[in-house]
Order: sequence, then C-alpha cells, then structure tokens
Amino acid sequence: MYSRRTRRFAIPVVAVAAGLTLAGCAGTPSADPTDSGPAYDPDAKVTITVGEMPTADQAASLETFDERVAAFEELHPNITVKGEETKYDPSTFNALLVGGTAPTTVGIPFTDMQALIERGQAADITDYVADSDILSNLNPTLDEVVRSGDRQYGVVRQAYTMALIYNRALYEEAGLDPDDAPTDWDGVLENAKTITEKTGKTGFIIPTTNNNGGWLLTTMSYSNGSLVQKIDGDTVTVTIDTDGMKDSLQLLHDVRWEGDAAGANFLLGPDDIRSEFAAGSVGQTVNGGSIYNDMVINRGMTGTDIGIAPMPQGDKGLGALGGGTIQWFNPKATADEIGAATLWTEFYWLNKYVDEDAAVALAKSQAEDGRPVGAPELPIVNAETYETYLGWIEPYINVDRSVYEAYLTSDLAVVPEPAIKAQELYAALDPIAQAVLTDENADIGQLLADAETAVQAIVDAG
Repeated sequence: MYSRRTRRFAIPVVAVAAGLTLAGCAGTPSADPTDSGPAYDPDAKVTITVGEMPTADQAASLETFDERVAAFEELHPNITVKGEETKYDPSTFNALLVGGTAPTTVGIPFTDMQALIERGQAADITDYVADSDILSNLNPTLDEVVRSGDRQYGVVRQAYTMALIYNRALYEEAGLDPDDAPTDWDGVLENAKTITEKTGKTGFIIPTTNNNGGWLLTTMSYSNGSLVQKIDGDTVTVTIDTDGMKDSLQLLHDVRWEGDAAGANFLLGPDDIRSEFAAGSVGQTVNGGSIYNDMVINRGMTGTDIGIAPMPQGDKGLGALGGGTIQWFNPKATADEIGAATLWTEFYWLNKYVDEDAAVALAKSQAEDGRPVGAPELPIVNAETYETYLGWIEPYINVDRSVYEAYLTSDLAVVPEPAIKAQELYAALDPIAQAVLTDENADIGQLLADAETAVQAIVDAG
C-alpha cells in the first residue's frame, strides 16, 4: 500500500553558483529556512501540472494514466493533477521556465541535472522526501546525480548503463555468434571487420555530432581506464588528453582505416545511427541499454534482432557510464505544489515497485499497446525489490530477457558523467572524432591537448 509520512517545514534556498545564472531563469525558491517564509502544508488544496502524459494514439496507456490520476486524487483529495504532453527539450526548456509555463514536474536526462542545479533551475526537495518509505528502496549508487552537497534536487526514476549495441541478425549473417558478444575492444574491432567483409554493412560507428561524439568517446574512455575530469574540492581539472581517450580514438581510427568498416558518412547524429541500425545497416555501436524501447516502438525493429551486451572494457577499464531520467521539480512552484509533486512522483513512477496492483496495471496497459514490457534496464531499486516487481509483471513480459542475461547480470561499476561543463566537454570532442574518421594521419595527441586546454579555460571561467 502506498504511504508516506508528511510534515511541515520551511523550504530551503536553492544554491546558485556565482556567474552561472541565466538571464530570466528560475528565480527564488519558495522560502528560505533562515526567515519565516511559507511552509509546506500537506493538507492544502493545490493543483499541479505533470509532463509526459501519454498521447492520444497510446489509448491504453492514456486510459491507465487517467485511472492513476483518479486513484492518486482519491488518496489525496486536496491535490488536483493536470496532465500535459510537454516533454523536456533543452532548446526550449529555459523559455518555458522564464515564461512560467513549465510543468510542476517532468522528466529530464541525467546529463542536464547538475547544470540545472547550478543555475538555480531545480527545486531543492530534500525535506520533502526525507521520510519517504519508497525512496528508501532506491538503488544507492544512483543518488549522486541528483545531489549537490547534502541537498537533493530530483528523483531518479529510470536508469541505464552504456552498452555495446549490436545487430544480432547481422552477426548471424556474418557468421558470428549473436550470443557471444565481445567483451573487449579488440573483439569489437575484429567483429566490425568481419561484418563489413561478409555483409558489406557498417561494422562499427558512433555518432559524431551534437555533442554525441564526445559523450560516447567519454563512455569509451571510461572503459579504457581514464576519467575526463577530476574534482578536488573546488578545483576541477579536465583530463581528456589521456591514454584511455587515445585508445578510444585509436579504435575509431583502426575501424575506419584498417578495416574500412566504419561506413561512408562520418557526420551522423544519434537519430541517424539508430535509424540505420534498425534498418540493418549498422552492425555495432555504443549506446544505453534502454535503447530497446526506441528501436522497437519508434523504428519498428524486431526485438529479437537487438543485441545488448556489457560495455567492452580495456585492461584498466573503470566500468560503464551511467545515465537515465530524473524527475525534475519546478523551482518557481510553491511549497505546497512541490510537496504534492513529490507525492505524485512516488505514486506514478515508483509505486509500481512496491505496489503489485500498480505494477500489474501499468504492465498490462503497455502490453495492450504493443509496447515492450521487461526491456533491459538498470534497476533503480535494490535487487530484492526489483525481483519481486518482475514476479508481479511476469505474465505481461514480452521481451526475451534471457537474450540479455550478460547485460542484466553485469557487475561493472556505474561511472557517472562529468559533473561540470559536460556538454561543453562533449562539444570539444565531437570534431576530434570527426577528424580521426576523415583524416588517416590526424594527430590524436595534439588534438586532445588543444581540446583539454580549451575546455579547462571554459571550466575555469565558471
């Protein structure tokens, strides 16, 4: 049964890093604990807006959404929930905040959370969730991304680790065993050569535009033993001119120039590669394990053709970069609205892990809509809770999870994305990936040294 103890408290100030506040952005949080500002009243009548409401073409999911809104409002008769289809888009999000039209709560990617916190664009929810029974069952390894110091600014609701994504059908066509994915980069290179030689298709490629090349090179650098920044107190040191990053770029070089297995277009975005992968034109790439849903739902790929394996590791591999979705709360909302939104978040996104009826209802509606149930993911709850949840929804699971056993049982460490200026760092790496794929004699060392200096200057500028 869903339950949560509630209490009254003053809302703390959201800390804003000096020099990082965008013009016209979040504004002042609801109250300051040092004054006599308004306190959260859990019994106050309040209306909240929640993003990502299912669209009309998702009939069963929309019906379930409406049913769950009704159930939530029955539990909390003082709270009215208004759904809207708004989804997080970094190109428009600031305008929504400035214009006062952003929802009370919506999901955002891991990558943007720390920047939003720094800019005062995320509400401090520490005291709202302090007594939450549901949140006490969450995976503790995922906590850091929503925190700054000892304060919490969001709730992780979905997570993944980066993985080797491969086309099982192309593996078979090339004479490779789809149940024996490579565990190191030498194996990825050899399989890439074989796929291109036997099928004429791209053996391995990553996107190189819109910061995605830098994101995936960072992922590969982790797996080759090198972080891209180090933080010591207030000192942030950019570390992209490293052995791990050089090894990652050397792999791209070798796939392209030794194996001629990287295709012919080296300015692809992530959507391009996903579409080509779904069409059977790409044999291997790197992405999050949660790619499964997009490939099946949006691109019509046969689920059994999607291979997902643990992130290949070098000799000094650190593990797999982790990411996912965080439930964000609007810092312009009132204390009562934020309190209500945290209750909604637990009920709608997390309650399925502790409430069998909620779990079954959601799984049933997804199955009826033809959406994957039981797709690979990084559990956001502890192992015992997750196994119980899988048992509840077992009749509706339509994904062959045995195919993903290696990924689902992987014990690789989850390594978070760089906390400071991640997007700027990724942007600096994009052209280096492009250079290595288009110039056989690109000077990897010099390119990385120049980029490290440039990104360090951006970090130092604040």
